[in-house]
Amino acid sequence: MKDYIVTLRFKFPAWDEKNGIPFEVQAKSKSDAVKKARLQAERDGHSGQSKSKGSSTFTATEARA
Repeated sequence: MKDYIVTLRFKFPAWDEKNGIPFEVQAKSKSDAVKKARLQAERDGHSGQSKSKGSSTFTATEARA
């Protein structure tokens, strides 16, 4: 398991979302990290916003120790 930071970005973000919404997750791979972040974003209520903010993307990067 590795630590990842997965950033959710919207095509039309609000002023406080310009840098994206970060999620810290532990996963086996980048794709697994994105899956976990998508679930967390849905639980946090961010996935419903994508209709008014255009498309959304999730980008995973390995966290630095």
